[in-house]
Amino acid sequence: MKLIRALLMLIALAAAGAQAQTIDRDSGAAFRIALVTAAPGEIYWQRFGHNAILVENTVTGDARLYNFGIFDFEQKNFLLNFVQGRMLYRLAVFPPQLDLENYASEGRSVWVQELNLRPEQRYAVAEMLGQNALPENAEYRYDYFAQNCSTKVRDVLDAVLEGDLKETMSARARGETYRSLAMAYARPEPWLAVGIDLGIGPVADRKLSFWDEMFLPLRVRDLVREMRVIDEHGVEQPLVAREWTAYDGRLTDAVSPQPNWLWLFAIAGLALAVLAVATLRARAGAARTLGASLLSLVALLLGLGGLVLAGLWGFTDHAIAYANLNLVLFSPLALLLVWPLWCWRKPDAAPGTASRWTAVAVAVIALLGLAWLTLPGTQQANAHWFALILPLQLVLAWRFWFAARTD
Repeated sequence: MKLIRALLMLIALAAAGAQAQTIDRDSGAAFRIALVTAAPGEIYWQRFGHNAILVENTVTGDARLYNFGIFDFEQKNFLLNFVQGRMLYRLAVFPPQLDLENYASEGRSVWVQELNLRPEQRYAVAEMLGQNALPENAEYRYDYFAQNCSTKVRDVLDAVLEGDLKETMSARARGETYRSLAMAYARPEPWLAVGIDLGIGPVADRKLSFWDEMFLPLRVRDLVREMRVIDEHGVEQPLVAREWTAYDGRLTDAVSPQPNWLWLFAIAGLALAVLAVATLRARAGAARTLGASLLSLVALLLGLGGLVLAGLWGFTDHAIAYANLNLVLFSPLALLLVWPLWCWRKPDAAPGTASRWTAVAVAVIALLGLAWLTLPGTQQANAHWFALILPLQLVLAWRFWFAARTD
């Protein structure tokens, strides 16, 4: 089988059997270390790819693939911990052939990079991962950007390189942010991309170094190619000794650019505003009823969305969602407009004083948020959300405030 032969390629690179017998099976010289990277998958939790560390003992033939970021839906309180941002993930060990065949069945390409580490460094990797994989040590607090499968792999490599990887990669940048990278990878799943973009706050818009970008498995794969190390003979060498494709799947590592939704959202926002004007001025009939129903539904979604954003900020450990300026657009106050908008399907309906002030307050809060966004040092990239929602809020404030005089 082609896949089996590819997976055995790493073992085929071992020294001849007679030579291997002269190596102490428990010494660093007996180990070979490789970075294994899988392309993004089609399921939403696979969208960012995956990586792992392969540890092979060339004397005994034992090979283990160490995978961080393993989770279990059946874990006690998994959903509650997920919502609260207190997920417990673990380091697990799999037979390389079994794990990589699984990627192949999903159509995901797999790349292997054997690392040019000194014997003591190879031993340190094997020892570190072996200890961390013990049941009492395997679990850790997961974070999508700071403590995921890729950052844990990155940190293991940096530890054995005595901080050289972090020092080298922290000095370089290309202007990306957590938002831009997350959106690019999530783009094939529009609902996932929209949810991420809506839910993350200004922390996601700070400029990243290459070190930060290594929260993505494909960035780790690409950046280790550029790393230089000193080998056991004191000679500078590339960190990647050799590299090959273990499986060439139908899913590649190609990542589309970050989507730009500004004009799309602006057109949709204008359409919502026009719908609101037409509905609130229409005579009795199906058009007014349908428009009022749609507007009340929009108000409901905005209000519920605001409750979610406020909850992420105030009651969870999802630090990436803190201080989210989208909260001024998805205002929980919008819930107070659901009933008045629904009642407006009747031509003689008019909002009460409380509703009028609520509509104005919602619009004023959004305008203050927009003013805040223009201040120097403000970094949340959410102008497209203002383009989508602010026109509707302004129209509702205007119509609610002047309804008694114009209807």
